[in-house]
Amino acid sequence: MKVLIADDNAQSRKLLKHLIKTLLNYQIVGEAINGEDLINKVMGEKPDIALVDIDMPLLNGMEAVKSCKKIVPSLQVIFITGHDEYALEAFDVNAIDYIVKPIDRDRLYAGLDRAAAFSKQPAMEQQPSVKKDLMVKQHNQFSFIPLDEIIFIERAERKAVIHTIQQKIELNEALTNLEEILDCRFVASHRSFIINLQYLKRIEAAGQTYKAYFKNCEETAKVSKNKLAELQKIKSL
Repeated sequence: MKVLIADDNAQSRKLLKHLIKTLLNYQIVGEAINGEDLINKVMGEKPDIALVDIDMPLLNGMEAVKSCKKIVPSLQVIFITGHDEYALEAFDVNAIDYIVKPIDRDRLYAGLDRAAAFSKQPAMEQQPSVKKDLMVKQHNQFSFIPLDEIIFIERAERKAVIHTIQQKIELNEALTNLEEILDCRFVASHRSFIINLQYLKRIEAAGQTYKAYFKNCEETAKVSKNKLAELQKIKSL
C-alpha cells in the first residue's frame, strides 16, 4: 500500500515515518507540507492511503482532501490532527479514522489496516448507498459504532443515548446533528427518538402517542402521530 503523509510539522512527519517504516505492507511515497502540496502529490503519486493533518497553510487538510477525492476516488484518508472540531466533517468525506494528537501507535496501525482492507474492495463497494459506521467522541477520543448495531437513539436531557445490540452509549450530541449524518435506514420517529428501520418490528398505540417495538430489544421508542403515516409508508415500500 502506497502511503502519503501530509503535515506541515516536520516532527509529526518524522514520527509517522518512524512508525510506518517497520510495516512491510506499507510504502511511504511522499510527504506534503500544505494543502496545495497534498493535492499535487496525490496527482503525481496516486497513493492508496493519505495521512492528513487539518491545520495546514495555503489550504487546510479537509478542503484539500475533498479535492483529492475527486482526483483519486479510491483514496483512503486518515486524519491526524491536534483539533477535534472537524470530526463530523471528516465522517462526511468517508475518512477511515480521525486521530487526535498525540498519535497512538496502535490506533494508527488499526486505521492503516482498515484503510488497506477498504482500498482492496472493488470500486462499486467502496461507495455504498449506506454508511457502515458512526464516528463519535467519548472522553476526548473518537471511536466508531457500526450502524448495523444501532437499534435506536433517544434524547435524554441534554444527551443522546445510542441503544445498540450490546450496550447503551451516551453522547453530548444533539439528535438533529446525528440525524444529518446517519443514512437512509434511520428516521426521526419523534422529536426525541431516531429509529433504525431495519430493527423495527411493529408500532402500537399507547395513549395519545405510539410505541415502536424492535427485534432483539426489550426497550421501545416513541412515535408521534404526525410520523406514523410516514413510517407506515416507508415500511410498506
